[in-house]
Amino acid sequence: MAVTDRHVVTAILVSHDGEIWLPAVVAAIASQTRPANQIMAVDTASNDLSTKLIKAARIPLITADRDCGFGDAVALAVEKMPKHIEGTSEWIWLIHDDCAPTPTALEKLLEAIEDRPQVAMVGPKLLGWHDRTHILEAGISIAGNGARWTGLETEEYDQGQHDGIHDVLSVSTAGALIRREIFEELGGFDSNLSLFRDDIDFGWRARVAGHTVIATTAAIAHHAQASASERRSVDVNGAFLHRPLLLDRRNAAYVLLANSSMWLIPWLSIQLLGSAMARSIGYLLAKLPGYAADELLAVATLIIKPAEIVKARKFRKTKRLVSARVISSYIPPRWSQIRLSAARVAEVLRERLIPAAENSSASVLNSLEDEDLLVPTQRFQISKFLKNPAIFAYLLLVIITLIQSRNRFGALNGGALVASPSGARDLWGIYFESWHQVGMGSSHASPSWIAVVALASTLFLGKVPLLITVFFLTAPLLIMWSGHTFLRSLSNNRFITIPASFLYALSPVALAALNSGRLATLVALIIAPHIPMVLNSWKHIELVNWRRIYGFSILLAVLASFTLITTIVSLAVIGLAIVSDYDQKLEKAAFLARIYKRLMLLIFPFILVAPYSFEALVRPARALAEPGLNLAGGSSALVLSGNPGGAGSLPWWVISPILLLLIIALFSSSKARSFAQIGVSFMCAAVLFSSISITVHGNSSGTKTWVGTLLVGATLSAVAAGVVILDRLRTVLISSNIHYRHILAALLLIITAIYSVLSIGWSITAGADSPVQSNMKTVMPAFLTAEADTKTLVLREVGSKDSKSIQYYISRGEDISLGEPDVAPGQVREIEIAAQELIDGSGIGSSQIFSAYGIKYVFVKNPFSRNVIRTIDGLGGFARTSATSAGVVWRVTGVTGRIIFTSKDGTRSVLETGDVGARTTVNGPGSITVTETYDRSWQILQNGYRLDRAKDEHSLPQFQVKEAGEISLIHDGTIRRGWLSLQLIAWTVAIVLAAPAGRRKREISEKELA
Repeated sequence: MAVTDRHVVTAILVSHDGEIWLPAVVAAIASQTRPANQIMAVDTASNDLSTKLIKAARIPLITADRDCGFGDAVALAVEKMPKHIEGTSEWIWLIHDDCAPTPTALEKLLEAIEDRPQVAMVGPKLLGWHDRTHILEAGISIAGNGARWTGLETEEYDQGQHDGIHDVLSVSTAGALIRREIFEELGGFDSNLSLFRDDIDFGWRARVAGHTVIATTAAIAHHAQASASERRSVDVNGAFLHRPLLLDRRNAAYVLLANSSMWLIPWLSIQLLGSAMARSIGYLLAKLPGYAADELLAVATLIIKPAEIVKARKFRKTKRLVSARVISSYIPPRWSQIRLSAARVAEVLRERLIPAAENSSASVLNSLEDEDLLVPTQRFQISKFLKNPAIFAYLLLVIITLIQSRNRFGALNGGALVASPSGARDLWGIYFESWHQVGMGSSHASPSWIAVVALASTLFLGKVPLLITVFFLTAPLLIMWSGHTFLRSLSNNRFITIPASFLYALSPVALAALNSGRLATLVALIIAPHIPMVLNSWKHIELVNWRRIYGFSILLAVLASFTLITTIVSLAVIGLAIVSDYDQKLEKAAFLARIYKRLMLLIFPFILVAPYSFEALVRPARALAEPGLNLAGGSSALVLSGNPGGAGSLPWWVISPILLLLIIALFSSSKARSFAQIGVSFMCAAVLFSSISITVHGNSSGTKTWVGTLLVGATLSAVAAGVVILDRLRTVLISSNIHYRHILAALLLIITAIYSVLSIGWSITAGADSPVQSNMKTVMPAFLTAEADTKTLVLREVGSKDSKSIQYYISRGEDISLGEPDVAPGQVREIEIAAQELIDGSGIGSSQIFSAYGIKYVFVKNPFSRNVIRTIDGLGGFARTSATSAGVVWRVTGVTGRIIFTSKDGTRSVLETGDVGARTTVNGPGSITVTETYDRSWQILQNGYRLDRAKDEHSLPQFQVKEAGEISLIHDGTIRRGWLSLQLIAWTVAIVLAAPAGRRKREISEKELA
C-alpha cells in the first residue's frame, strides 16, 4: 500500500454560479492519480447550470441558501460526514468551483504531510486558469495594512524559482488539505468571514494553536479567482452592495484586529485607516469612485460593530496555546511591501510609457539564432560614435554650455533673476502667506510658478539655489531635446532635424533668456515644441477626447503660471479658430463640440492659476510680465530680427536667419507656409508689445516689455518651416539644374552658418560675462540684515557707463529673493518724491516722510556720487551710522517702527513688538498706526474686540484706541486660504480628469487577467 493510502480524504466542492469552470473542475477531481475517498458538493442556490452539472457527475449534493458563505458551506458538508474514527488520519480537501487541480495534486499534498504529523493545513502552488505559466500563490500572508501578501512579483512567470515545501502563515482554501480533527477543534472557518481572508484567519489560528501550515509546490492547481476578479456576483451574507473589494478590505481589517496582539491594535488601526484613505485617493485619480468608496466603507462597517472584534478575540484566546508572536516571522517587513509596491508602480508606468511589442520575445530569440556567439564583437570606435549627428550635436552643445557657464557654478542671481532662498520652505511661505513683507508690504496673490519651483526643488532635497543652477546649466540641452522631439515628426532626416534643434537651443531668444535670468522664457522654450504634438488635431478638435483636452489644459496652466502671455496667445488663437469654425457653417452639434473644447483650453488654465490670473484683469500689465525683476527688452527693430534685446542678449550685428526663413516659407506651397503664418503672427505680436512700456513688480517707472515668450513661438515656427523646406527641397535640388531655389537655399545656409559661428563665438567670450552669474555680491551689508524686517531705503546707481540712473527701493532687512519681486507693491508716490528730493538736496522734510512710513535707515551702495553723499550729510533728520566699502548708512531720526502709538497729547512711541500675531499693551487712549500698505485684512484686537480701522494722512492703516489694554495685530488670511482651497480643488479635478481611467475588474478581459 502506498503511503498516501493511509489517509482518508474527503473532497468538498463548493459551487456558486460556476458552470463556466465546473466541467474542468469535476474532470480534474475525477482524474486524480490518488483519488479522494469521498466527494461531496455544496451548491449555494446557483442561478445557472451548476446543480445539473454536479448531479450529472453523480456527486452527492447539499443545497444551501444563496447568501451562504464559503465557510458555512464547508461546515454543512463536514456535518454530513461520518463521525471521525480515532486512530485514523482524516483530511478535508477543499475545492472551489473555479479551481482545477492537476492529476497529481492530491498525491503530492499527501506526500508532503506524510512525515509531518504537526501539519494542520497544506496547500498547492496556484497557477493561472488561462495563462498556466503565471504563478498566483505558493503560500500567503497578510501585510500590516491588510493587503494580501504572496511575496511574488506582478504577473510573475513560473520557472520553478519558488519550488519546494515552505513553512507559511497560511494557504488559499482553493485546493487546501486540512486535517479534520484540527478543523473541528478550531471551530472551522469564522462565520464572520463568509468570503475572502477566511484562509489567512484559519492559518493564523492554527499557528497560534501550535500547529504547522505548509505549501508544497509539487502539487499544482489552476485557479480562475472568479469572485475576486468580479467574474460572478458576490451574494454571501454581509457582502454590502455585492461588492467584492469592500468585503475583502473589511475582512482583511477584521483578521488583523481579531488576531493581533492587544498592544498592536492602535497602530494597526492607524495603518488600516491611512492605507484605506491612500488607496481611495488612488482609485479616485483612476476615476473609480466605487472602489474608493469600498475602501472607506470597509473600515467604517467594521468600526460601527466593535462587538464583533471583541467577541472574536475572546474566542481566539480560548484556542491559543502559544504566543501570538509566533506569526511575526510570517508577516512581511515594511521594506518588502515598499519594494514590491514600487516595482508594481514602475511596471504600470513602463506599460504606459513604453508599451512592449507583441512579438518582442520572438524577435529576440530569432536574432539569437542567427547570431554566431563565437565571433568577437567589434571594438568601440570613437570615430563611429562621433559620426552620429545627435551625439556630436549634444556633445558640442555641452561643451559650449560649460564654457559659456564658467561663471555660473554656484548660487545664481543677476539680471531678472534674483537670489534664491536657501530652502523650499521659504518659497512655500511666500506662496501661502496672505501678507508679503516686501517694500511697504502687499497682499498680492502669489503666482503659481512659485509653487512649481518649490515642488521641483524637492528633487534636490529642497535646495532651491541648486535647482536654479542645475536648471540654467541643463536648459540648453533640454531645449534642444524638446525641439528635436518635435522636429523629427516633420522629417526623418537626422542631418536636418539635429542641426535645426541645435540652432533652436542657440537661438537669440534662448541665449538672451539664459544670460538675463528669464525663467519663464526658458520654460516656454522647453514646453513650446510639445504643444503642437499634444494637440495635433486642432482643426478637428471635436475628435480629440476630453482626457487629452484636460491634459493639454494642465500643460498650458504650467506655462501660464510662469507668464500670462500664454493666456493672451490662447485668447487670440482660440478666438480666430471659433470665427473660422463659424465661417465653415458646420452642423450645430459639431460647432458646439468645437467651441466647448476650445473654450476649455482657455478657461481651465486661467482658473488653475487663479487668483493671480484674476488680479491681472485689474492690473493688465501683469499679463506681460515675467518672473523676477522687470528689466527692459530691446527695440522693435531688434525684436524684428528675432532678438528680444535687453541685458545679456546678442549684439545687433549677430543677425539670425529667423525673419528670412519666415519670409521664404510664406511663398512655399508646402506645410512650411502654415508654420510661417504662425511665426509671422508671433513676430508681429512681439514687435507690437515691444513698443509698450509697463510698470510692474514694484517699479515706479515704465520699462519696455520683454517679449521673449512671443519670440519663442516665432523662432520655433521658423525652425519648423526651415526643416520642412529643406526636407522637401533636397530632392528637388538634386534632380534639377541650378536656378533660384539653389541660390536661396545657399543664401539661407550661408546666413545660418555665419549666425552659428558668431553666436557661439560671442557666447563663449563676451556672453560668459552676462548678468546672471554665481555668488554675486549682495546689495545689503551684513550689519543691516541683522535687524529682521527693518525697512531700509536703498539707493544705488544702475545702468551702463554712458547711461546711469539712480534706483531706489525699500528693503526689509535683507536682499530681495526669488518670488518677492512678483508680489511687490507699487511705489508710494510720497516716498518717491522724498527720495528724489533727498538726492537733489531739497529734501528738508524727507526724514519726516521716511519716519512716517516706518523707514529706519537710508543706505547708499557704493559706487555712488560723492556729491549726493555730502548732500545727505548736510540735511537734517539723518544721522550717519557707518561708512564702509559696501556703502554709507544713515539712521532716520525720530520715532519710527512698524507699530506706532500716538497718545491723546500727540506723543508718538514705538510699541515693543511689531510681529503679526504678537501681543503688546497700550497705556491709554490714542491711535495706532501700522506702517504697512493699507489693506482691509489688517486688524487689531483689544480685549476681545476689533478696533475701528481707517486711513491716516499717508494712507496707512490706523486704529482708534479708547482704553488701555493688551492689543494683538493680525492680518486676516481667510481670503487667501479660500483661494488656495479653490486652487487645490481645481488642480485635483484637472489631474483626475487628465489621468488615464482605471477599469473595474469585471471590465478586464480574461486574457489580460491571465
